[in-house]
Amino acid sequence: DFLALRLVNGNDCAGRVEVFYNGTWGSICSNRMSQLTAVTVCKHLGCGEEGGIAPDFKYGRGSGPTWLDHIECTKQHSSLWQCQSDPWDPRSCDNRAEETHITCTGRKEATSPAAFAECPNSTSCSDREKLRVMGGEDECSGRVEIWHQGSWGTICDDAWDVADANVVCRQLGCGSAVSALSEAAFGEGTGPIWLEKVHCKGTELSLWDCPAKPLIGKNCDHKEDAAVNCSDVLPIFHTCLFLNLDSPSFCSCDRNNSITHESSTRLSVPVILCIILGILLCLVLAILTGQIRRARAQQR
Repeated sequence: DFLALRLVNGNDCAGRVEVFYNGTWGSICSNRMSQLTAVTVCKHLGCGEEGGIAPDFKYGRGSGPTWLDHIECTKQHSSLWQCQSDPWDPRSCDNRAEETHITCTGRKEATSPAAFAECPNSTSCSDREKLRVMGGEDECSGRVEIWHQGSWGTICDDAWDVADANVVCRQLGCGSAVSALSEAAFGEGTGPIWLEKVHCKGTELSLWDCPAKPLIGKNCDHKEDAAVNCSDVLPIFHTCLFLNLDSPSFCSCDRNNSITHESSTRLSVPVILCIILGILLCLVLAILTGQIRRARAQQR
């Protein structure tokens, strides 16, 4: 359900406008589209501060859905996702003649491959690594943040409930949800707000399996960041037992996973062997006693 934007059949800064939504690339309609909206598309793509709507279907016609219509941007908008529009609809345009073609005057600046990396710390990662909670007391409570288009962003609390929180907690390895919190319960985030109206059933293994809407316009701000409280705490603090013939001891691991040992009664190898032999001797005596009793019973 996450969004992306591109220009096709031209170059990086000129072409037919397409958006990626619900797993499919599709066009947008030009009805009521102003010069400001075209400029916003150029800004969004890093193609300068100026641009315009290209006439005469210069960049060909699309074949997929037509996702959006009546997009209206203002001077304050730097991203198409901030602009107002009609709801998502795969048949937004009446015909292909309404598809949007844009030419920007600038050129894309070269960016490093990590600028829009799919993963926060590596070239390949799991859904678990693209999800985190921030601002809580541990790694199992806090403001929910997801990694998308090269940056961490939050989720709007519209329709946020325990079913959604359950999926987040399970994905984090933190058990089930104690509560689904709203209104920036763990503080306001920064950066983009990537999603709103997440609708999980609660049985999904990943938040990415849940239906959701990308945030369009100013429907939400960081005062509405969603958060969770999970039932478990990640095993940062735990107690372990090292069995050592020379010196059995307990250890505890701190938040940095460094191990500290707690001394216990020192047992030498001969003492341990005597204990084992004593147990074996008791077993042998018990078996012999049982056999003697059975033999006497048979003689009678």
